[in-house]
Amino acid sequence: MTIRLHLLLLFLLVTALAACPGEPVPTPAPAPLAAPAAELPAPPDPVIPTPPVTADEELLTGPGEGTPDVYVPLTPIAKTELAAFLKTTPSQLERLNPGLPDPVPGDTLLTVPLDYITGEGETLASVAGATGLAESILRQANRSLDPQATLPPDTRLRMPRLFVVYRPTPLDDIAELLAKTPDDLRAFNPELAGTETVAAGNVLVVPFP
Repeated sequence: MTIRLHLLLLFLLVTALAACPGEPVPTPAPAPLAAPAAELPAPPDPVIPTPPVTADEELLTGPGEGTPDVYVPLTPIAKTELAAFLKTTPSQLERLNPGLPDPVPGDTLLTVPLDYITGEGETLASVAGATGLAESILRQANRSLDPQATLPPDTRLRMPRLFVVYRPTPLDDIAELLAKTPDDLRAFNPELAGTETVAAGNVLVVPFP
């Protein structure tokens, strides 16, 4: 009887131990994901041409892309010489630049007249002679005026815009920049006949639209 009791107790003990949960087995941490490879730039498409390197986008320097409303002389210049250079007169320069000294110092910011206020007894022909512009250009710019008549004082005449050439530049490039043709430029600047490259220091009359 005692042996059976012992065996029963041993069986119950074994059963109880088997029913107890064992120590938890640690779960290994997941391996770190590999960092994504750096994205490489796509190779150039052989079908798409590589844009050319532009050497000098700005063919000519100066305000207004070469058709200035203002002008800055690089060195001192006599007022009469400056007026002739800008196709105007000293009085018209002084009208827009009060107190302008003579000679005009270098690096002076000047407003360029894009109109002309007539004085007593002037005609289109006399204005052309005073400014150095062709009378035909003034007639084209001021079609409402009688080209033979004496103009009333204080008549406002439309003047052409100017293009200042700061370095030797092919005429074709200037024409392209101004959306004109070389023949257009030659028609307004007869001195360009036979010229392919315009020398630095020239002032071109820009054809009207």
